[in-house]
Amino acid sequence: MIDRLITRGLSGKLLFMTIGFVMLAELVLFIPSATLFRQDYLQERAERAGHLALALTGVPDYDGSEILSQKFMEDTDVVMVAAKHDGMTELVLGAPPASSEFELVDLRDARRLPLFRNAFSTFFGPDAGYLRVISEPVIDSHESIEIILPRASVKAAMRDFFERIFWLSLAIALITGGLIYLALSAMIVRPIQKLAKGLGDFREDPNKRRNVLKPSNRRDEIGQLQREFYDMKQSVRTSFRQRERLASLGMAVAKINHDLRNVLTSAQLVSDRIAMDKDERVAVMGERLVRAVDRGIRLCTDVLNFSKAQDEVLEVEPIRLALLVGEVAGDTLGQFGRGPTAIDFVNHIPSELTVYADADHSYRIVHNLFRNAGQATASMTGIDIDRTITVTTRAEGDNILLSIRDTGGGLPKRAKENLFEAFASSSGHGSTGLGLTISRELARDQGGDLTLAETGETGTEFVLSLPAKAPAS
Repeated sequence: MIDRLITRGLSGKLLFMTIGFVMLAELVLFIPSATLFRQDYLQERAERAGHLALALTGVPDYDGSEILSQKFMEDTDVVMVAAKHDGMTELVLGAPPASSEFELVDLRDARRLPLFRNAFSTFFGPDAGYLRVISEPVIDSHESIEIILPRASVKAAMRDFFERIFWLSLAIALITGGLIYLALSAMIVRPIQKLAKGLGDFREDPNKRRNVLKPSNRRDEIGQLQREFYDMKQSVRTSFRQRERLASLGMAVAKINHDLRNVLTSAQLVSDRIAMDKDERVAVMGERLVRAVDRGIRLCTDVLNFSKAQDEVLEVEPIRLALLVGEVAGDTLGQFGRGPTAIDFVNHIPSELTVYADADHSYRIVHNLFRNAGQATASMTGIDIDRTITVTTRAEGDNILLSIRDTGGGLPKRAKENLFEAFASSSGHGSTGLGLTISRELARDQGGDLTLAETGETGTEFVLSLPAKAPAS
């Protein structure tokens, strides 16, 4: 039980630390206290010996002197008392031991704080031997008072003093530790335990509201922690609810787009037949219908691609970049016009240049860039307008940079401000604003990137970065 309290409970650790620190402080204070106690102990016996010497000179009969002497020796353990006057030492009581070790203690030049080594030598030294103590006299007729007492009696007195101090210190430590334990338990430990339990419950089920810990009005760090935890739970629960609703909404939109694309595909077949009608007016209306259906299909395709772009698995392989770009150009640019309004395609990519990327992902990126470039270039009115898309490459580190530049009128201000942001970078014309977002994600998934290099009245240039080396296995 005690081990568990020490190792697991913060209150228990604080309790035992408090007791330990109080005992350590008492031990530090005991050293000077024991030194002063030894000095006072010897001084008190020397003074009593001086009073005894004065009393014995005033007692006329031998029996009275004997009674006083025995009583003094029983109370003080002094074995000899001597008084010095007129240069002569007079034995007042007892007699010096025949042969033994003596330690001289001169109290006449006693310090305010005696030397610690004297107290240590008495406390930890042997019991055998005597202390010869010389002190100032009680009466003026004496020059000094000298007493001899056993070292063992002084040592026993110091040990008794140590025991009293120890038990008193232990009681103070227990009381102090208990009070600190109760105070910290109420002020810190219990609130932290509630926070820990709240965190555990929140981790198990963030959406379940149980044991809601409302923030207190405390102005200290615990109160701040409670308020921050409460705000965090509210924010996370709100985010979870919003995520669930967005997930449900996204699933519904994906299903709607999938079904709508199928419907539009069927409508596209019908519109193609109408565009081939012999009646010129019907054919023109059919072509307009075809373009409208194509825009609807692209909208559905972009939304579906955005929802699954991060879930596809990369199949990295060596790709001849010139062939890939040429294939995309052939599939894309023909739909933007023929004859004088046709878009010229200039491919400066070396035929043997190879990149290591996912072929499908790379095709989608380049297809989206060509489609945007074709729309920007085809929107330029006039017959003598330069309608050209130029692709070039250059090496940079371990990547190949593919530059795709058109001669269109540049990106609109709204598109530039929200470039690569989903649903925010749309430039109109039936666009969702997902194309560049998806393309950049696909490029970064392959270890490359997609950036806008330049845009203005003379055209727009995007740079696609793709790895030139195979990934390390």
